[in-house]
Amino acid sequence: MTSGHYINYVAFVLVCLILMSLPFLPALQEWLHPSDAEALPISPNYSSEIDHFAKRLQADAAARLGQGPSTGYENFDFVSLPLENMDWLKAPHRLISKESLVTLAPVRTSQALYVEGSVHVGAESSFTALYATGDMELGEQSEIHDWAHAGGTLRMGRKSLALRRVSAGAAIELKEDAWFERLQAPVLRFGASSAPHARESSVDVREPANFADLPGAIRQTPSLFLIRGDCTLEADKIYQGSLVVTGFLTVGERTVVNGDIKAREGLSLGEGSSVQGAITCEKRIYIFTNARVVGPVISEGDVLIGSGALVGLPEANTSISARNILVEVGAVVHGAVWAHEVGMVKSA
Repeated sequence: MTSGHYINYVAFVLVCLILMSLPFLPALQEWLHPSDAEALPISPNYSSEIDHFAKRLQADAAARLGQGPSTGYENFDFVSLPLENMDWLKAPHRLISKESLVTLAPVRTSQALYVEGSVHVGAESSFTALYATGDMELGEQSEIHDWAHAGGTLRMGRKSLALRRVSAGAAIELKEDAWFERLQAPVLRFGASSAPHARESSVDVREPANFADLPGAIRQTPSLFLIRGDCTLEADKIYQGSLVVTGFLTVGERTVVNGDIKAREGLSLGEGSSVQGAITCEKRIYIFTNARVVGPVISEGDVLIGSGALVGLPEANTSISARNILVEVGAVVHGAVWAHEVGMVKSA
C-alpha cells in the first residue's frame, strides 16, 4: 500500500468515526452539563395520587415561610389585611395567608391559595387551587376548578362545583345539587346532613341459603359460583361465598352476601341488603336505601347510591369508581369516590 493510499484509508476511517459519533454528541453534552436536573411538571391527568398537587403546594409554601427546605418554587405573595381591600383577581403569583380566612363575602382567585388555618368564605366563591391546614367551608354555588385539600373537614354548600381532585384529612361534606369528580377522605357525607342509618333488628329473620341451589348455578371453586343469564337472590337470605352472573343480578331486600358479586348486564342491591365484599359490574349499579357494601364498587357504567346507604367502614376505607355517580342525600362513603365523567348529590 502506497503512502497515498494509506492516507486516504485513514481519512476514510476518521470520517466514518466522526459520522458515527455525531448522534451521541447530544447525550454526551447532556451528561457533562445536565439541563433537566429539576423535576418535570406533572399534569393533573397523569398523577394518580389525589393529593399530589396539595403536597407540592404545601412544600413550596413551607419553603417560602422558612419552615422547610428550598424547592425552587417559592415565588408567593401574601394575602393582605383587611380582606375587603384584597384584590384577589389581580394577584400575579400564588398566595399565602398566615392566618385563617373568615369572611361572608365571596373570594375569587385564579392563583393557588395556601392558608395556615381555616377557610370560611361566602357564597359564589371560586378557587383554582386551595389548601387549608384546618377546616374549609365554602358557601353555596362555590367552585373549585383544579383541586382543594383541607387538613380537617371540607364543606361545600348547595349547587357547588368540585372539579378534579378534592381531599381532606377528616371528612368531606357536600350539600344538595353539588357536582363533583374525585373525592377522598376518611368520611364522605352527601347532603345537608347524613340520614341516620337503619338499625339492625334484634330479631334476625334471615335464613341461610346456598348459591348452589340457584337455577343454573355452576360451581367454579368451593366458594365461587357462576350463573349464565339473569339471577335473583330472594329477600331475607344469607349467602356465603362469591357469585358471578352474566346477566342482571338482583339482590333482595335485607339479603346478605358474605363475599364478592359480579354482574355483566347490571346489578341492584335491595333496601337494607348487604355485601361484605366487592361489587363489580359492566353496566349500571343500583345501591338502594340503607344498603351496605364493605368492599370496592366498580362499574364501567353508572352507580346510583340511595339515601342512608353506606359504602366502606371507618376502619376499612374503600372506593367507588364509575363513569357517572349519582348520590342521594344521606349516603355515606368511607374512602374515595371517582366519577370519571359526572358526579352529583341529589335530594332523595
